[in-house]
Amino acid sequence: MVNKKGWLRIVEAIVAVLIILTSVLIVLANKKVQEEGDVCTMIPELLDEIAKNQTLREEILNGDVTGTTMFLQTQIRNPALNFEVRSCEPDDLCGLVQGEADQIDICAGERIISTTRGQSEFNPKKLKLFLFKVPV
Repeated sequence: MVNKKGWLRIVEAIVAVLIILTSVLIVLANKKVQEEGDVCTMIPELLDEIAKNQTLREEILNGDVTGTTMFLQTQIRNPALNFEVRSCEPDDLCGLVQGEADQIDICAGERIISTTRGQSEFNPKKLKLFLFKVPV
């Protein structure tokens, strides 16, 4: 064998590249898990978007949450998450029913939705959003 040192350097370079790629993939995988880890942080943002949408506000004040449910289905794209929306009076608790309350990780947030300035009747509603992980 004439060029033993040349082959040894090539193998050494390949091993070095594999080590670097492996470490980069591990770091990226850990970062992705951390970003999806806390789903509770998205609840206030979703409630703010709902409160700014006049059509959704009017539906909630009329006691209908179907438009809000459809909106949330477009916003929550994580298949591991499920949600429930409740609309009730501001003094009510708006809890989950027994079967849904048995979930392990539940995040909840609420927002008072009221009429706009020009309307004569003041009848606010509380919108409560529950996020929970789908059991595997």
